[in-house]
Amino acid sequence: MCLHVGTLNESSQKLSRKRYNKAGTVLALLLVLASFCRSAGADYFSPAPPLSNIFNQTSVSVALTTPATTVYINVTEYDAQQIVKNITVDFSEPITYVGLVIDVLKDKPLIVNAPNTVPVIQYYDIRFLTGLGDKITNVTIVFSVERATLENETVAEGDLLHYQYDGSKFDSCRLLKVDEDEIFLFFETETKLGSCFAITGSAVSRSWWHFPVAIAVTTLLAIVGIYVYRRDRLNRQRNPVRT
Repeated sequence: MCLHVGTLNESSQKLSRKRYNKAGTVLALLLVLASFCRSAGADYFSPAPPLSNIFNQTSVSVALTTPATTVYINVTEYDAQQIVKNITVDFSEPITYVGLVIDVLKDKPLIVNAPNTVPVIQYYDIRFLTGLGDKITNVTIVFSVERATLENETVAEGDLLHYQYDGSKFDSCRLLKVDEDEIFLFFETETKLGSCFAITGSAVSRSWWHFPVAIAVTTLLAIVGIYVYRRDRLNRQRNPVRT
């Protein structure tokens, strides 16, 4: 009888251990998924785009003699034609070196979903090369947009928007006009890290089915108009106005 009870206790312990192991496995998977979701959001960093999609690339390398938590970079010293004019990076601790690359892109990266506004004026990205991403607390960017581009796209300067890609979608960034000249308008925006960015107009893009519906409605109105016209003309022929 004692052996039977002991066997039952051992079986219960084995069953409990299996349940605990399964629970631990499920918990570990949930933690991995949670960390992945975080990395695809706030911790997202834009990968290097293919060379075929790069219109202009500017490499920046800054070495500091005195460690600092805020680094101002005048990008025009490296490339006067770059749309990004200057960058100010705030770090959580003093650093002595900053390396980054700015890519002005010809088109939307393949892995990136398009923003929900049109027209897209320009895609560009900023990639930090020194592994300091976890120490960046804020990035202030000043970029330029040609007046002629806005005129060609029929976008008013007050309708301009700036987006940052977070790994799954574009989020709107604060935008402030800071300067202008005869050719360019200069805007300031803030972000938390290097990423893919989009400069767009503010018109909300329509779903694909809006166009067939618009065509169908226009066609229907035209048919109704023709029918009413012909019906009215026929009535006039049957009942001529007497004078």
